[in-house]
Amino acid sequence: MMLNLIKNEFIKIFKRSKTWIVFILFIAFIGITIFGTWMNDKNMREWISPEYQIKQAEEQLVYIRNDIKNAEAEGDTNWLNSSKEIEESLLKQIENNKEIIKNGVSEDAWKKELDERIESLETTIKDYEETGINEWNKKWYSEAKQNLEDYKYLKANNIKPLDGWEFNSLTFFKNLNTFFGLGLLIAGIAVFMSDIVSGECTPATLKFLLVQPMKRWKILLSKYIVSIVTVLLMIIIPQIAGIAIVNSTSTTEVSNYPIRIEQKYKKSFDQTSQQVILEQIPNTSKMVSNTEFTIRSIVYQSIFIVTACSVIFMFSTIFKSSMISMAVSVILTIFLTIGAQAIGTIREYSHLLFTTYADASSVINSNLPLTYENPKLTIVNGLICMAITSILAYTIAHINFTKKDILI
Repeated sequence: MMLNLIKNEFIKIFKRSKTWIVFILFIAFIGITIFGTWMNDKNMREWISPEYQIKQAEEQLVYIRNDIKNAEAEGDTNWLNSSKEIEESLLKQIENNKEIIKNGVSEDAWKKELDERIESLETTIKDYEETGINEWNKKWYSEAKQNLEDYKYLKANNIKPLDGWEFNSLTFFKNLNTFFGLGLLIAGIAVFMSDIVSGECTPATLKFLLVQPMKRWKILLSKYIVSIVTVLLMIIIPQIAGIAIVNSTSTTEVSNYPIRIEQKYKKSFDQTSQQVILEQIPNTSKMVSNTEFTIRSIVYQSIFIVTACSVIFMFSTIFKSSMISMAVSVILTIFLTIGAQAIGTIREYSHLLFTTYADASSVINSNLPLTYENPKLTIVNGLICMAITSILAYTIAHINFTKKDILI
């Protein structure tokens, strides 16, 4: 009986035009994100190209040489010397870029730059240790040591450092999750699922199910299972396909690129800014490959999707009107998403709101606490919050659907 109910629910849900419209729109959004990531890469490569750098330097030379003339006319020695130094720097920049155009960039240039970064950090760390680690410099000392460890890992494994704008699956996946964190994911789920139960009250198709010799909880559970499976398939599969497309078209190999995860933070008072800031707790993070990071993020996102579906499903059982359930679902979830970022009081309790965990990649790489200035936004707290929310939401939906008189 239960399998027949689930089968019938799948048939109904895939016969709805809304299902395919939402699915096509989501695929289009994936495509737009891929295109946007590619365009950003293209623009950045143009901006850092030697041709563009020469053009910018030549434009600045016009203004600097005008300053030199004015400084000579006014007899301002400091202004004159400063302008001539800038002129010399720009001329050297033009010469260097012309040399790059003529001879090209060495394939090992990034290795040399990486060695320079490592050397600079080693000097910085040595200076800290010689002067003594104290309350004022321990934050920078800890961050310098972590960065040095990351750079040494890249060097040891012959991995070129990324700037964050390159067209690859890592950048695409992070961009996509950033959009999800702004409320797009929860809003899409709300639009799709808000009428999963209430939508059958208006045309009274639910009446034909309720008069059948089957328990109400089975009817509800079948709808719940089918809704979650459908939403997971509609969201996860296009993302995996998007990652595969980007991987196949990108020239950057990022599967083994190291990502820091599980970083812990604590609040501390910064004397410089006179504000309370989040400070990294030393030796609390670990390094994983981008492949593992992506898998962890998708699993975490799947848990979020189940939670979001549970909450929207609850609203759909409470309200008989699909329009009301949709309005309540969208407005409430969007308010919690935006409010938790904009309102300080809500931000302090953001770890108790499931909507906060929509950006799964930021949860896994520990950037979410920095966004909300809340050190309690950890992976474990997120799992606990979403588990409790899912159980409560479905329990309320179950009680309301099975115990309450439903007049259709």
